[in-house]
Amino acid sequence: MEQVWDLIADPNRFPEWGGALEVTGVPTQIEKGSTFRQVSRGPLGIKATTTFEVEELDEAMREIRLRCQTSGFYSHWLLTDVRGETFADVEMGIEASSLSERANSIAHTKGFLRRMANEGLDSIRRLLTRAS
Repeated sequence: MEQVWDLIADPNRFPEWGGALEVTGVPTQIEKGSTFRQVSRGPLGIKATTTFEVEELDEAMREIRLRCQTSGFYSHWLLTDVRGETFADVEMGIEASSLSERANSIAHTKGFLRRMANEGLDSIRRLLTRAS
């Protein structure tokens, strides 16, 4: 479980497994309220640089929630260890508060968000399989 948590809880490692192309501005110590910039491709394949904030972080419970300050996109990860296996409860969505965020959320369909979550989990699985 530690290897999975190390990938999920360190934004510098997002390009290894997530949709991030590049991550900058990550503080040395990640904690609730930390922010960083991420370059990624949205649902239409357009590159965008956005700021993310760590909204929740509980290292003991292996839980992290991140939110894009531009689009309202969020991802919430909760890891559980069961008999030596790591289970991930992943929630992704858009909580749009402004008109521009609502327009952006139209492109982030349930299918796109589900695909992002599945691709992230598959990438983590592949990385850890290669490392062992």
